[in-house]
Amino acid sequence: MATSDLDDVTGFVLREFKYKESSKIVEVFTEKFGRISIIAKGVLKKNAKNLSLTARFMKVNLSLYKSGKDFYGIKEGHLVETYKISNKSFDIILYKSAMCDLLLRTIDETQIQTVYTLLDNSFSAFEKARDNYINIFLAFLIKYISFSGLKPNFSTCGICGKIIGRRDGYFSIEEASMICDDDMAKVGDKLYLNHDQIRYFMKLLYTKSEDLSSIDPPEDYEKVARLIIDYCLKRLELRNFSSMDWVYNKLSERN
Repeated sequence: MATSDLDDVTGFVLREFKYKESSKIVEVFTEKFGRISIIAKGVLKKNAKNLSLTARFMKVNLSLYKSGKDFYGIKEGHLVETYKISNKSFDIILYKSAMCDLLLRTIDETQIQTVYTLLDNSFSAFEKARDNYINIFLAFLIKYISFSGLKPNFSTCGICGKIIGRRDGYFSIEEASMICDDDMAKVGDKLYLNHDQIRYFMKLLYTKSEDLSSIDPPEDYEKVARLIIDYCLKRLELRNFSSMDWVYNKLSERN
C-alpha cells in the first residue's frame, strides 16, 4: 500500500459517494498500488475542474497527495477512458456495478496486476461489444475466482478423483467440482449441466475478453449464469449484495 504522495497513478473508479457539502470520497483500483481511497475536496462546487475524475467506471490518471492517515487528495489528473458508449447501456451499467462491488469486497493484494488487467480488458470489451454483454460479465467472474485459486474442476470427480469422461453431468458448488455417478448420493447441492452448458462455461473461462461477445449463449444460459454467480459468492464467502442481486433477478425475469 502506498504511503506518500503519488504521481502518474492509473486506475478505475470503483465507487463514489458524497462527503460533506461539496466533496466526494472515491475508491480507485490502481494498476500499481491496488485500492486507494481519495477525498476529492470541492468537486461538487460549481465549475470544479476535477469532477469528471470522480465518476464511477471511469479510467483515470491522477497525481495525488497524502491527506491524513487513510486518504489521498487529487492534485491533478486526466481521463484515460470514459467508455461513453457502454456507460449508456443499462445492462452494462448493471454488470459493471456488480463487478466493482465484488472487487470492493474481495481484492487480493497479491493479485493486483492480474486483476487490474482483467478489469481493463473487460471494460474495453464492453465498450466494443454490441450484444452478448452477459458473456463478458460472467467471464470476469469465473476468471477472477480462478485467479484467486478457486477454479472449478470439470475434469475429475471432487469426491473420489475419478476422471469424468462424459460430456454432461452434475456439478457441486460445495465440492467445486463435477461429481461422478458413483458418488452422486454423497452430495446434496448437485446441479445437472448438459453438454452445451458445460461447453459454454469453458468458453467463458478460456476465451479472450475481446472475443467474448462473439459467443452465442445456449438457449438456457441463465442456468449457467446463476451457477457462476452462486459459485463465486459461495467460494469467496460473500453474502449477497444488491448489485449482484439485480443481475440475478434480471436472469430470473428472462425465464
